Amino acid sequence: MKESKLLKIICYILIPIIVAVMILSFMSYYVQNYTNDINEKNYFATDRFVSRYMNILSHFANRLIYQNESYPTCYDGEIQIAYLPDYQSYETEIKDCYALIVYQNKAFTNVELTAETNTIAKIQQFISQNENAKKVNILAGNIEADSDVITNKAIKYFDDFENNYYKVEKQHSENKTTIELEVVEPDEMEEVYETPEIQETCEYFTTHIQDFNIYSSYKEELKEYPGDAFLKEFINTYGDLGINIYVVLPACTSILLIIGLYLIVSIGHTKGKPEIDLNDLDKIPYEIILLILLIGFGILGMGIAIPSEMLNLNEDMELFVSILVMLYIVCYIICAVIFDTTVKRIKAKTLLKNTWFYKACRWFYHLCKKTMNQLKNVWHETTFSKDLVKKLGVVIVGYIIIAIFLIGIWDGFGILLALALAGYIFYQIVKRINCYTKIENHLKEMYEGNNTAKLNPEDFTSEFQEAVKYLNDISNGFQNAIQEGIKSERLKAELITNVSHDIKTPLTSIINYVDLLKKEEIENEKAKEYMEVLDNKSQRLKKLTEDLLEASKASSGNVKLNMEKINIAELIKQSIGEFEDKFQSKNLQIVTNIPEKEIYIHADNRYMYRIIENIFSNVSKYSMEHSRVYIDVLPKGQKVQIAVKNISKDVLNISEEELMQRFVRGDKSRTTERKRATESPFPKA
Repeated sequence: MKESKLLKIICYILIPIIVAVMILSFMSYYVQNYTNDINEKNYFATDRFVSRYMNILSHFANRLIYQNESYPTCYDGEIQIAYLPDYQSYETEIKDCYALIVYQNKAFTNVELTAETNTIAKIQQFISQNENAKKVNILAGNIEADSDVITNKAIKYFDDFENNYYKVEKQHSENKTTIELEVVEPDEMEEVYETPEIQETCEYFTTHIQDFNIYSSYKEELKEYPGDAFLKEFINTYGDLGINIYVVLPACTSILLIIGLYLIVSIGHTKGKPEIDLNDLDKIPYEIILLILLIGFGILGMGIAIPSEMLNLNEDMELFVSILVMLYIVCYIICAVIFDTTVKRIKAKTLLKNTWFYKACRWFYHLCKKTMNQLKNVWHETTFSKDLVKKLGVVIVGYIIIAIFLIGIWDGFGILLALALAGYIFYQIVKRINCYTKIENHLKEMYEGNNTAKLNPEDFTSEFQEAVKYLNDISNGFQNAIQEGIKSERLKAELITNVSHDIKTPLTSIINYVDLLKKEEIENEKAKEYMEVLDNKSQRLKKLTEDLLEASKASSGNVKLNMEKINIAELIKQSIGEFEDKFQSKNLQIVTNIPEKEIYIHADNRYMYRIIENIFSNVSKYSMEHSRVYIDVLPKGQKVQIAVKNISKDVLNISEEELMQRFVRGDKSRTTERKRATESPFPKA
């Protein structure tokens, strides 16, 4: 069941539908409560209205104390008035709400600055004459309002008018005084700051509702927002979901939990594969996956914010809903893919391994491990020769102490003595470096084969004398071994030559007498067959003797080569023609890859032909019948590669290293040749 693709697809289709139902249910419930709360019939008699209205006035008080100098201002006598006409539109849904707040010699208002509103009295008159508006004045903590709910409940919000601030008075050295207003808690500053040029004095203040004179008015009308019609349409369409939210949310949550648990169990399991099935996406670093998720949510947020600003929701509601649905589907697909790959990675235990953070930590771990190993090696190398290290340490520490002592006693002359001592130490170091260089050069000569040279231990310092003795002993051993090897090779070559000559003399007689017997008219067919066997075996023995003699000459370096320019391609073709009958007798198909152009090499033509002849002879003897033989002549830059490939008729039961040695056959038993060698041509008695 957990391997069913159809069931997984159904689950992935149901999830966005169920989540959409939950979102619509919650939004419908919230919108219904919101619209009911701000219903024009009862909104202006609710605590919500009082809270919003007093919040506007307290914000005005904050603006008054910490006013921005960029606001338009004018003066009414000593009172500075700051104007911010559009301020109220950002804070409340109340229509035509105006206010003026006065504190000491400053005032703040959201009335527009005109010739009719450039004094406190004119602003008060503008606010009080607001048509069909209700007035709210708070003078020295006393409330005068046309609204009973404000009169009775506004006092609860008087604490919002408490503000802490301080004035900084700076007295300059030129007797110039400046005053700055700063916003900070009193315990965050000290009273007085003094510098050589400026003396600063801080004076702290706390405002209360009694310190303000507030004049305001509002109309019992709500602003009309572009989305009001959209909200009404939304309530008409999905209102039932909001009403039944206490049933819809638990039911949808339960279904989502069941689907989620099933997907967690089934994700990664594919029919026919016992392990977790990972694809290319599951191998991407997980940080990229999380970045894609953040980008997806960012696009969703922008997709909701930008159309809501650019479109008229009352007129383009269908377009706006289409954009939301499209963004919802895109974000769901991104979340589903990320959920799928995350579960797979957790099950396959690759979630952490496929992250850059893990790789960086692993790299840092290996770096630390490598560094520690290096430090251990340094410590080992430093402490390997303890006597030498102790001597070096004593020399360094002793030199430092002596140098300080000399400089401290004789000043300039002590410096000269310290430099002279340093020069002597430097000379001793260079002397030992030269000893090391001599040993290195001697090892190089030994590597190149010169083992006759010897080192004199007296020419080296005490640290290297033992090593020089060991090197001389090794050099003598190498020289003796080389001499013994040369002597052994020479004796073997002489033995082979002597044996070959000893065999060659009687063999010549045998061959000659066989030739004489063949010239006699012998009628006995059995005798003729015996003479033929004697002739073949004597000729073969002659050939082996000559090959043995040639091998002896080659190993001793006595072979003389006649180097000349040879067309190797033509030589190969000629050799193939000469062995054509033998190849056909074994039904061997020759497949050649020889370029048509002439290919020349410098070699001895006679010995080169012997090599090719020997290879083709082995091919004709040991290849499997009815098989192919591949012969390639391939130019390789300044060289030529000749490759002959065939299938052996017998299993090769030895290793490659043994097969490449001299006088070794592929079949260790050598049954064929042994039978031929031991088989007697004469009948048994």
